[in-house]
Amino acid sequence: MNRLLCLIKKEWIEYPFIYRFPAVIACIVLLALGMFMSGGDVSITWQVNGSSVIPDVGDFLGFAGVLGNFNVWVASIVAVILVLVYTPKALRKEREEGSLTFWRSMPISDWEAVGVKLLFTLVVLPVLASTVLAFSDFIVWILSLFWTTQTLDAPSSVTLWALLLHWLAFIGRMTAVSIALVPFVSVIFLLSQVTRAPLAVLLVGVLLLNIATSLVFGTTSLGDSVKGLYHLPITILFSDNPIGALLSVSLLSWLAFALVSAACLFLTVKMRQTDDFLSRFGFN
Repeated sequence: MNRLLCLIKKEWIEYPFIYRFPAVIACIVLLALGMFMSGGDVSITWQVNGSSVIPDVGDFLGFAGVLGNFNVWVASIVAVILVLVYTPKALRKEREEGSLTFWRSMPISDWEAVGVKLLFTLVVLPVLASTVLAFSDFIVWILSLFWTTQTLDAPSSVTLWALLLHWLAFIGRMTAVSIALVPFVSVIFLLSQVTRAPLAVLLVGVLLLNIATSLVFGTTSLGDSVKGLYHLPITILFSDNPIGALLSVSLLSWLAFALVSAACLFLTVKMRQTDDFLSRFGFN
């Protein structure tokens, strides 16, 4: 347990962005909500191609109407940015900055180190994003004691109990997102060991797979399936029915995801054990 806490503290210290960014966003939301609530006649509409990008009120148990939905949308975007910023650097940064040699001297295995980074991505980052939602909702509750706007469904929707349910609903959604993120994070961890731009390599790889399967088999179904896998976390995050989106994936696909994740994590650990590029692939 002490080693686990030590590794988590290490991630926290080495990546200040993961707590500074949510703090900055929370301050911006505080200012925006204060101006919004005091204005009285201000309205917000967020649309992309004619469709709302803010989840429906009913999805999150109706806390504070559109303001609650706005808070959910902001927290969701914070979660996406944290994952996209942290995962490509989680393993590469310690190698580039030289801290990897120090951590190898500690009684911590490579499996433990990689496992903590995976845990940090799938648990700690979503919790950090959820704190933005909890803080924003709490500010709405405080402000609702002094101002009431037409954006609130009803005074009964802005209570501490509704706030708690709102946060729990978001945590449940983020749990489903974390499950779907495992293959994506595993692949990014592996790619980050051999390239400085794992996200770009992944996108190009999926594109090339689509082109290759189209030329050889006359269909892009394989590439589309892979692309669908990496779109799944975002689909769940902004879906009207996140659990339904998660369960829509077939058992065979989940088995394939599990095998890919296990293989990528195994190779990631093996590659972390050496500084020699060729020996990472079994060549001496």
